[in-house]
Amino acid sequence: MFLGLIIGLEVSAKLQWIAYTLGIIFLVLTWAQIHYRHIYLDHGIVRVSRVINHNWVNIHLKDVQELHVSKYRLGFIYGGKIYQFIMPLNSTIELSNIIGETKEEASK
Repeated sequence: MFLGLIIGLEVSAKLQWIAYTLGIIFLVLTWAQIHYRHIYLDHGIVRVSRVINHNWVNIHLKDVQELHVSKYRLGFIYGGKIYQFIMPLNSTIELSNIIGETKEEASK
């Protein structure tokens, strides 16, 4: 979609409405992905919903590796894949504490 925006801007001045339309669609879909995403915590499993792809991501907290926390971003490796989530500051702190506690309990 982003490629369509670039091509639309480069092709002709007469077709600028296509570029603007694709840009608006891109922005709306990006906003929907962030706004309607939900993260659920059930018995040591984090479930992440997504808008466009309806397959939920299930993450077992005891198997999370290399947790990285910055102000609004939580990143880790799970099952050989790198996951990064942008979320509010309080959610980042809370989820990182829960992951740490779960890993401590699993190591005992």
